[in-house]
Amino acid sequence: MLSPGQLPGGKQNVSMSEGLLSASAIEMPEGPSGAAWQRLLLACLFSALLHLVLIGIPVNPTGGVPNVVSTIQARLEPATIDEVSAAAAAEATVQSEALPAVSENAKAAAEPKRLEPKPAEKPAAPPASSPGSGIEVPFIRDPTYYPARQLDVYPQPVAMIQPKCPESAVAQRINGRVQLLVLIDEFGVVNEASVTEAQPPGLFDDAAVQAFRAARFVPAQKAGNHVKSRVLLRVNFLCGDTEAPAR
Repeated sequence: MLSPGQLPGGKQNVSMSEGLLSASAIEMPEGPSGAAWQRLLLACLFSALLHLVLIGIPVNPTGGVPNVVSTIQARLEPATIDEVSAAAAAEATVQSEALPAVSENAKAAAEPKRLEPKPAEKPAAPPASSPGSGIEVPFIRDPTYYPARQLDVYPQPVAMIQPKCPESAVAQRINGRVQLLVLIDEFGVVNEASVTEAQPPGLFDDAAVQAFRAARFVPAQKAGNHVKSRVLLRVNFLCGDTEAPAR
């Protein structure tokens, strides 16, 4: 049976107080084995001191001197001609590949069409006036009223002219006559009618003038043109005869 503090094999148990000795108080066995143990112990102490030193040094994750603003210097250099040409060629190649192929019809439509000059149009000739197309108006109006002896065609009334007998002539059954000078323009309109002679004087003047001023005529002609004319007309009033109109 082992006594307290005695280990198997005859070794004595060392207490905890005795185990906590400094390294200097430990007696190393003599001989080569003791020197090896001493070197191992020194290596362990050196490693522990090195770890303590590393732990105590502050760590700067960005590197360089702490609390100092680091400056990055950079500069732009122009690209060489070969690089610019290569980049432009690559861009042109990409754009040409992206554009769809243009058909021949689209190219033909895009080309401007040549406008052929049109021949100048000749002005249309004015239609020839026929004799039955109506009254031909001269370009310059002739102010002359031609007498009957200078006319080729005399003016003719469009409708029959019938002056009314005055009531006094009918009551007295008086007949008479009136000679008028009538001025007719190139359109057949009576411009003026005046009495040159009357029998009996003053009885039938107004009736004759009013009737001829309201009348229309086919205009007279001279050299194939319608002209103004002046003609003497004699009007007979048969108011004394029963129901006899003037003529």
